[in-house]
Amino acid sequence: MAQPTPGAAPAAPQNGMGTAALVMGILQFFCLGTVGSVLAIVFGKIGMNKADQGLANNRGAAKAGFVLGIVGLALTAVGIVIAIIAVAVGAANQ
Repeated sequence: MAQPTPGAAPAAPQNGMGTAALVMGILQFFCLGTVGSVLAIVFGKIGMNKADQGLANNRGAAKAGFVLGIVGLALTAVGIVIAIIAVAVGAANQ
């Protein structure tokens, strides 16, 4: 009597990119700045693609990191515009 061979075990989910995106998205506000924003966007996009392919199961974390990265870049752009305006106003008042 032949023993049935067990099927291949399902591969572990590849959740690293989604988790990294979320961590970078949070840390950008405390210590990483624009570099953290860019990394959060890149890792988030990769993580969402892996989730769409069925390789990962944390699409929500990847998307949250992606969105936080975009928010961080937008806030950086607003800060730069405000700084330019402040310098221009200061120079005009001298």
